[in-house]
Amino acid sequence: MKFIPKKFKYKKMQKGRIKNLLQKNVNKYKKTVFGFYGIVALEKGEVTPNQIESVRKVLVKEIKKFGKIWVRIYSNLIRTTKPAEVRMGKGKGSFDHWSCQIRAGQVLFEISNVKTGLGFYLLKKASKKLSIQTKIVRYS
Repeated sequence: MKFIPKKFKYKKMQKGRIKNLLQKNVNKYKKTVFGFYGIVALEKGEVTPNQIESVRKVLVKEIKKFGKIWVRIYSNLIRTTKPAEVRMGKGKGSFDHWSCQIRAGQVLFEISNVKTGLGFYLLKKASKKLSIQTKIVRYS
């Protein structure tokens, strides 16, 4: 299960900026909606589809049929690069990889129907697969 779009409008996109949320609004995004436990980003950054898939595999392997997993992020941005030692100009580089922009305070993954100790252990184990700092939150 790859987390990349099947169809997309433009072959190459502009990079854009990750807007950081104001400190007063961050708490609004730190709440889980579907599950009982969740992984929340503490900093802004980018996550690749391979990282999303590896986190999903860690969670599925332990939870099996009993719990439910929600993946709240999706890689929908194309990243391009130019080859090494190429002169300036001559247009935009070719496709390199997909990525997903993450804001600080955004909920990335959620799980439910899992015991308390197991839930924290699984999310801690899964959050090590991501390239950004994260925190585990509980539904309140």
